[in-house]
Amino acid sequence: MDRLKALLLLLQLLVPLIAGLKSTTPVPKPRGEYTHGTWLDKAEKYYLFWRFDQKSITFESHVRARGYVAIGLSPKGGMEGSDIAIGWVDSKGESVFQDRYSVAQEMPRLDESQDWHLLFAEEKDGVTVLQYTRKLDTGDCHRDNVITEDTMRVIWAYSDVDPVSPNKIAYHHSLRGVKSLVLLSSAEAQPRPYPDDAILWNFFNPNVTVLPQRKFYWCQHFRVPITNGKLHITQYSTIVTPRNEPYVHHMGLYACPKVLSRYSLEGHDCSEERTKEGNECLHVMTVWTIGSGPTVFPEHVGIPMGTDADPLYVMMETHFDNFDLRSDLVDKSGIQVVLTPTLRQYDGGLLRTGELGMTILVPPHAALFPIIGVCQADCTSEVLRSHPEGVRVFSAIPHAHLMARTMTTRHIRDGVELENIMRDDHYDFNLQEVRMLKEERVVLPGDDIIVECGYNSLDRTNISVGGRASTEEMCQSYLFYYPRLNWSYCESSLSVPHMLMVFPEALSRMRDPNLEWMQPFKEANWTDTMTEQLATVSRMGERIIRCGTTVEEAPYSVQWQPRLFPMVTKPLQSKTKHCSIQP
Repeated sequence: MDRLKALLLLLQLLVPLIAGLKSTTPVPKPRGEYTHGTWLDKAEKYYLFWRFDQKSITFESHVRARGYVAIGLSPKGGMEGSDIAIGWVDSKGESVFQDRYSVAQEMPRLDESQDWHLLFAEEKDGVTVLQYTRKLDTGDCHRDNVITEDTMRVIWAYSDVDPVSPNKIAYHHSLRGVKSLVLLSSAEAQPRPYPDDAILWNFFNPNVTVLPQRKFYWCQHFRVPITNGKLHITQYSTIVTPRNEPYVHHMGLYACPKVLSRYSLEGHDCSEERTKEGNECLHVMTVWTIGSGPTVFPEHVGIPMGTDADPLYVMMETHFDNFDLRSDLVDKSGIQVVLTPTLRQYDGGLLRTGELGMTILVPPHAALFPIIGVCQADCTSEVLRSHPEGVRVFSAIPHAHLMARTMTTRHIRDGVELENIMRDDHYDFNLQEVRMLKEERVVLPGDDIIVECGYNSLDRTNISVGGRASTEEMCQSYLFYYPRLNWSYCESSLSVPHMLMVFPEALSRMRDPNLEWMQPFKEANWTDTMTEQLATVSRMGERIIRCGTTVEEAPYSVQWQPRLFPMVTKPLQSKTKHCSIQP
């Protein structure tokens, strides 16, 4: 027993060094205490720490540079519209720090209202350290960007040469970049210490050779270890193969249903298509993306394993971004699951909500086309009939693909829209992570949950359809909740006849058994009027609902029933900006 405790203690010391995206470059030691931190660049020269409260945020930049250091908040990831702070320590040891803004691809302009404030500056041994702060909402609506719980595009730059003067700042050339971050994340940035009775399950890639292509996916099945009884998952952590950190883009762990008695344990290249077995494994257990931390569950909730309702097989999907087309990359990264036999107060469950994907159809050349999935009141009423107190949602995983720009999980009760469960008006496919809610949300019998996604297809020349590939689309919101019920999905699909109303002539063509129902949409010459007509149907059209259980062969009675879009008599009022500073 003493040897076991010693081993666990050693693991507790080692795992924080390798869990999540940890690099071979030592993380700098900050001056202050921070809750979050990450490398902004792949070369690992720019490290950013931060912490926040209800009103302000404090950053600390450590950059291997002798010139200026800049950071900015960008609406789209470029210079235009960015709110920028720039600072340096000059040859006399004096610090310069400025609040600037950008209206184009040019030197940022000095802001008349200086809302970024320097706390500390130092240049030592070729490293520049800046500590600075600003309000989340400065009141300068015209020059500053409000820091919200949305995904933020953080742009960065630095130089090894000091500016000639405070008004003449040299161009940074290639020493720049952008990284998507949820700055106001409530998720824990580091794994918690393991309990004395911790059990570790490791799901690692078996020395996978990454092909020399920009986007490479590898899918690997695993048999879940046999247990002597029920266990609780307390956290997930990700371990990345040393020196592969820039290339491992994201990983997801999926539960495989028991429709098959066993799954092949042979991994496969799933860049274009999963195997038939892989397509069965769609229920997300956890996700991790480059720059995100571990998934740590609340102390009163554990995700159960080892019961009849739990999977016997899981599949891990790893997405590699082989940006320089290397042919010598071998990877054995994976996900570590921490479990305990000391059961917590509640069993946690995971509910998939949103659009099924079968009728997702996004026309080309649309700025923000809506796709909407509904967890209908009929489903929540039936599932929660014996649980009038409802269930409590404590975190969400938004999931869509490359065209998605906005994602909102709405909550409706008796026609009144409550506060959103989750909202991100700047969604980024490249940053998928578990969003821990600041406050748990109670879902009662008869509530509706509406998942809305907005897609930008301005660069597409034909329709985009639903599917697993990143070039196709999805619109889902996974909700962690407790107590766990026999309930794993509550979603919908737009009624095909309602969609065909946009093309009345297509109805006659549907009699041809060799013609897929989407063919008229693919052949159409899309106009703005047609796009708006389909958007209207997408917003308000009839849905076919899917209300299912953990045991796939035992759906609820409302499964596959048509339902009208929920009536929202009192929508949530959007928050208006109050500009205390005028241009």
